[in-house]
Formats: sequence, structure tokens, C-alpha cells
Amino acid sequence: MNTFKFCMISFVCCATFSCKSTSSVHLPSAAETSILGSWEGCDGRVITFRRGPGGEILGRYSELGGLERYRFTQDEVGYRIREKTPGTYEGKVKWQNTQGSETWKTVAITIQNNEYSDNSSDPCSNYMTRIH
Repeated sequence: MNTFKFCMISFVCCATFSCKSTSSVHLPSAAETSILGSWEGCDGRVITFRRGPGGEILGRYSELGGLERYRFTQDEVGYRIREKTPGTYEGKVKWQNTQGSETWKTVAITIQNNEYSDNSSDPCSNYMTRIH
């Protein structure tokens, strides 16, 4: 009963004196946690992520930057991922050596505050920034 009285008194006080919350909790928007769009790495490479068939998200190299020496080609698919939770993605990233021999490695990606980070790319793709 005391809890009820306290709640009622608090409600009446706030209604009378127009209490306002001073909390500034920021919930990230879907745009801030979405991987869709274009991302730039430190050597000028740009990877553009778009939805593909069956819900898969494909990352294509729209600008090669330093990837040219590894024989990647423009518009080549280098990522095949799926969203796990808002802002987290898992899948595969393509690696190639300078002779063009390729392998696909497991990758986990996090998007937070319009910044990209992953655990399996080379240093210029580990951290990328969204470009508009």
C-alpha cells in the first residue's frame, strides 16, 4: 500500500509541476546499425553491401583501392553475410593472394554508430567508415 501511495504522490507532483525526464538514452536507429550502403577502407577501397537473393547480403568492391594488387575486380562479390541481430552480421569474406588464388574466411561484423568493424579482414577492411 505504501508503494501505491508513493506512486500516486509522485504522479500528482509531476502532473502539477510538469516534471520532465532529463535522461538522454540514445537508442541507435536502424540506419546506424545497418550494413547496407557503401563503406570505405583506409586504402581507398569501397565495399557496397546490398540485399541479395534469399535474404543474403552481398558486399561488392565498387572501388578497388589497394585491392588491385590482389587481382580483385570491380563489382566482384567479396562478402556473403546474413544479419544475426541489429548491428551484427556473420558470413564469409573473400581473401586472394597476389596470384589471384582465393579462399573464403568466416567473418563476424559489427556496425555501431555508422562504423564498421570485423574480425577477419585485412587491416584496411577491419575498420571502415560509411560514405554517403
